[in-house]
Amino acid sequence: MHRKRVVIASDDVHTRAWVASAVEALDIAAEETSVGDFVSVLNDADADLAIVDVGREPAPVVGAIESAAGAGSSARLLLLVEPEALSSLRLPTHIGSDFLVRGASSDEVRARVRTLLWPGEEASTQELVRVDGLAMNLATYQAQVDGVPVDFTYLEYALFAFLVTHPNRVYSREVLLKRVWGTDYFGGSRTVDVHVRRIRAKIGAELSRRLRTVRSVGYMWSA
Repeated sequence: MHRKRVVIASDDVHTRAWVASAVEALDIAAEETSVGDFVSVLNDADADLAIVDVGREPAPVVGAIESAAGAGSSARLLLLVEPEALSSLRLPTHIGSDFLVRGASSDEVRARVRTLLWPGEEASTQELVRVDGLAMNLATYQAQVDGVPVDFTYLEYALFAFLVTHPNRVYSREVLLKRVWGTDYFGGSRTVDVHVRRIRAKIGAELSRRLRTVRSVGYMWSA
């Protein structure tokens, strides 16, 4: 899984610092810029998400973003607005987006960022998952089996965590590559098989029975 790149765009340094502090616990690479600089290079930014401060008058910024994104930017947007701007707020068209009212808690900021960056996975709000002797802390990327830490690589953990938090559903290798490795991965789908073998070797025979191979389809975690 490539590390998600997030751009925090605001003309106020305190706002940028607040947002950066709120999302620092997530597995992202964050950078800060002004709103004008972000809009001017939107198509070249190669960002997964932009958190943009549109203040009290969102329409001009939203319009500029729509125009700049016309060439095909794939970045999702989280607009930060003042409460008095809600009555006139219009989210950008043809761009995955959400909004956040200034003064929101850090927990809400993180929740909305997760929703935009990892759609479908935000439903798993439980940070500690326990199955038989397995304990996974989704917030710290740690796992234990019968109290013994498991030394997963980042991608092994990401793949295993995805399957465990989406149980009883079969995922093809191609879908797992897209959801775990990211859309910019160009390797063969058999890399999933290699990672599954390594995961099974590390979690032991008992838990491995839950990580099922569905012939000619892919893999699933049986809850």
